[in-house]
Amino acid sequence: MPRAGTGTGTAAEPVLRVLPLGTGLVLMGLGLALAFVGLRLRRGRA
Repeated sequence: MPRAGTGTGTAAEPVLRVLPLGTGLVLMGLGLALAFVGLRLRRGRA
């Protein structure tokens, strides 16, 4: 027997599944950017 209200919930499910992946990629990108900036600053001052 199908669940009640599945037609309205399916549209938002893929978005909720993609959001954690997107935020993870953004955080990884920011971390890599900070690492490269830190290395450039260290090499520039040394």
